Order: sequence, then structure tokens, then C-alpha cells
Amino acid sequence: MNGDVEQQPQTHPSEPFMEVEFVPDVGGLPTPENTNAVFGLSPVWNLTADIEWLIADVIPLSAVTLLTAEAGTGKTWVAQAIAGAVAHGRRFLGREVKQRPVLYLDGENPLALVLQRLGQLSIDPTEALSIWGGWHSSEPPGPKDERLLNFAREYQPLIIFDSLVYFHQGDEQSATETRAFMNFFRKLANAGATLVVLHHTGKGKSSKRYRGSSDIEASVDMAYHLEGTRKAGPVDRLRMTCFKSRFQPGQNFGLEFHQGRGFEDVALPQGTQKASAETVVPGIIADHPDGINGMKTKALAKEQGVGKNAVDEFLRTWPNWKAGTGKEKLYLPREAVPAEEVRAA
Repeated sequence: MNGDVEQQPQTHPSEPFMEVEFVPDVGGLPTPENTNAVFGLSPVWNLTADIEWLIADVIPLSAVTLLTAEAGTGKTWVAQAIAGAVAHGRRFLGREVKQRPVLYLDGENPLALVLQRLGQLSIDPTEALSIWGGWHSSEPPGPKDERLLNFAREYQPLIIFDSLVYFHQGDEQSATETRAFMNFFRKLANAGATLVVLHHTGKGKSSKRYRGSSDIEASVDMAYHLEGTRKAGPVDRLRMTCFKSRFQPGQNFGLEFHQGRGFEDVALPQGTQKASAETVVPGIIADHPDGINGMKTKALAKEQGVGKNAVDEFLRTWPNWKAGTGKEKLYLPREAVPAEEVRAA
């Protein structure tokens, strides 16, 4: 026939199917690309940020570090030694230090005592170290002060707050008030500052590492507890125990004070440098205020060098938990939770 004939498509079963790109139906929801466009966000994969250290393996850059101790133990001595090492770019406890401008905000000590300690720690005069205390015409500002934010953006400094109770005007036992206050430290860190915050321990069994709401620990990146002994001098030998670390397995440090030289590193008794459930697990739980199950807790503790058996043993005595799905326990921070949700461990 001469007329046009519609050709039927031929199939060839032996030939592979042509791959067709699958486009999911998102029901009109914005894709990641146009979500970024709406909010002006740069995709996180296009950004770069390496973990860096102000003091190698001790204090991370652009982060918040908590240093706690009983009153009179020596935390101000250690903080001033850190300030001097960073301002001068000198090694601290034998570790590399990045030189930065330092602002020490002192709400605790009189001028005469500060000057005496600078001499005993052998911290020479330098314009890179500024100490703002009560002897000035204006009180040292807290973390929400706009001047500190501008200082952080311009100089990427180390800022030391001595101590938290002086600057926190709210109730440190209140999770709501404490979280709001601690957020100002995070804002400074995001602007480029490195923060060291000094804080006191409490008298109760649950506050031996720090006093107040668990949101204090949950809001920081590193946390150390300082213990020490005294002999003839103001301080002698100290142990700095890491009880929270977001960046790597936490390390513990031994410090020994020498008049006119400051602190030098000393070996800790065998076994004390190893991370333990007691130093690691409370920080993990504090990072999960709505509760975290045992399996996830053990996985996170393993990343910090703590075995599952040690975590299980520790969790048996953890006082706060609530029932999850099935027989699952969700472990909660130590601070009080609604009584109807808590089950006795």
C-alpha cells in the first residue's frame, strides 16, 4: 500500500532498559537548593571549618571551655597562667599555643592580689593582655555586652570570665534562665572568640563537678574539674580532669606550681589519664536534655574511649530517667524533672 502506515514500536527484550532519572515528588515542598535561596544560606558543604586548638589538646579555638573547682583550689591561678601563655605565645604545660589578644574579666579578685599573682606566675607586661576588674571606673561587662561581640569579631581573642556567678544575674539552678545566659557565650564563640568560663562546684553529691543547672555543662564544648593540694605555697600540685569534650577523647592533666615560673606539667598517677564513665557519661546525658537511651550513650562514650561495660555499670546508679518506648530507659540530666516522669533507678 502507498498510504502512510503507522509504524509500531519494536521491542528488543535483550537490550538493557534505558536509565531514566528519578525525580521524587516532594508535594510542592521546597528543595534544599531553593530553601537556601529563601533564607540566603550557603550550603554547609560549601563551608570549611577545621578543629583548631588555642592550646593543643586543652582549649579549642572559637569554643567555650568551662573550668570548675572548689573555692580556693587554684582555678584563678590556672586561668591567669593560661592568659599569660596565650598573650605571649608561650607553651603551656609543654603544649603549643597560638598567640592571641587576651581579655581577662575579673569579678572576683582585688587589684593587689592580681598584681601579686602576675609576679608569682612570671607573666611579664604586654599590651596583648588586658585585665578588667572592679578597680576600674566601670564594672567588667558580661557576655551579652555589645563591645565584647565587636571585640570578638575584630580580634578573635581569648576572653576569660572569672567567674560565672559574678556575670550571671539570674538563677543558676533554673534551666531556662541559665540556658538563655549561656547562649551569649556561644554567640561570642561564633563571632570568633575563644571563651574560658570559671565556675564553682557545689557541696552536694550531684554538684561535685559544677554548681547549678545541667544546662551549664550542656552549653560548653570542653569542661575541666580542678582538684589540688597545698603545701608551703599558695598552690602546689593540681589535677585537671576533663569531664566533657565535644572534639576528641578528653585528656587529664597534672600541673605543678613553681614560684616565679608558673605551672609545669607533671605525670599523673598511672591510670588517671584514661577517660572514665564518671568523666564522660554525665556530659553525654547533659547534651540530651530530653533523654538518651543506653545504646546511644554507649556509642558516644566509645568515641571518647569508654567501654560499654563501664557505661552500663555507671548508668545503674544514674538517678534520673524516664520510660521510653517498650522497656527502653531514657536517661535525663541530673537536675529535677517532672516527678511523674521519673522512675527510681
